[in-house]
Amino acid sequence: MDHALIKLYGIFSLEVEVTLGSGMTRRKALSKTYWFAKEVPGGKVELRSLDVDFNLQGQLIEVERGELLSGYLPEPQATYKYLSRPLMEGDSYREGGNHTGAVREYEKVRRIDEANIRANFGLGISLLAFGHTDKALYVFKNILEMDEAFADEHKHLFNELGISLRRRGLFDQTLQYYFKAQEMTSMDENLQFNIARAYFEKGDLEKTVWHLLKALDINSYFEEGLYFAKYVLDKRLLPKDDTRSEQLSLSLRAAGMLDV
Repeated sequence: MDHALIKLYGIFSLEVEVTLGSGMTRRKALSKTYWFAKEVPGGKVELRSLDVDFNLQGQLIEVERGELLSGYLPEPQATYKYLSRPLMEGDSYREGGNHTGAVREYEKVRRIDEANIRANFGLGISLLAFGHTDKALYVFKNILEMDEAFADEHKHLFNELGISLRRRGLFDQTLQYYFKAQEMTSMDENLQFNIARAYFEKGDLEKTVWHLLKALDINSYFEEGLYFAKYVLDKRLLPKDDTRSEQLSLSLRAAGMLDV
C-alpha cells in the first residue's frame, strides 16, 4: 500500500516545553495540546486546536503534511472516542429509527469536524425524519457545497437523503440536490431515475419521461426504470401516437416485459 495515498485525518497532539515559575522555583515542564487535523489537496493539512472538552477553538492554520508527521503525534484513542465511535453510533441509531440518538451523536462529530460528510448526511436525514425541515435544509445547503459528498463511497447516504427530501415533498430541493450530483456523473441510471421520480411527483410529465428514457438509454435492463415505463404506458399518461410511448414500448419489448 502506498502510504502517501492515505489521507491524514483525526486528532493529534503537540508537546512543547514550557517554563513554569521564576527564580528558585523555576522549572521546565511539558505542555500537551490537542489538534484536529484534516489533509486537503496539495499536500497541506488543516489544523484547528481543541479545548479541554475537545471542541474546536482558535483559527484554522495550514501546515505541510511532513510538518504534521514530524512534529505532532497521532492520538488514535481520542480519534475513536470523539469521531469514529459517535459516527458509528449515529449511523446505528439512524438505521434503527432512533433519530434523537442519531442527532446527538452526529452533532458530537460536527463539533470537531464541521464538514464531516457522513455526519452531515446522517444529521440531515434524521432532522427530516423529525420534521425539523428548516434545520435539515440548512444542513442540506452545506452538503451541496461539498463535492466529496457525491463520491461513489457516499452513494447510499446520497440516495437516502434524496429519498427523504422527496418524501417530505421538497421537490425543488430534491432536484437541486440531484442536479448537483449530475455535475459529478450524468451516466448513472439510478440518478436519472431519481430525477424522473422527483419530476413525476412534482407533476411535470415532460421532464419525467425525458429522464426516464435517459435512464433506460444508459441501462436498457434497469428494472426499476422498466417498471416505471410500464406504469406510464399502462396508465396511458402519454398519447398512444406519441413517439416517446413507442420508445418506452421498445424498451419493454427488448426486456421481454411487453408482448410484441
